[in-house]
Amino acid sequence: MSPDFAIELPYISDNMEPLRKKMQEYIDNELRLGWLIDTKNKKVEIYRALQPVEVLNNPTSLSGEDVLPGFVLDLQVVFS
Repeated sequence: MSPDFAIELPYISDNMEPLRKKMQEYIDNELRLGWLIDTKNKKVEIYRALQPVEVLNNPTSLSGEDVLPGFVLDLQVVFS
């Protein structure tokens, strides 16, 4: 059984491309929701099964959607 959710929070110095490939690999293997949080540029890439990647610029929070109902991640804390 594969996990439903993954989050990647790279170090500021990390190259994002390998992490994007990793996240896509998770989605290809039935992950339902993934967040790749770029703290350096204050962006979030949201990966969902069977959907294109959504990129948010400087969001204040993220919802767990139907995968983590009721969960909200406050990004103001993460980006500060």
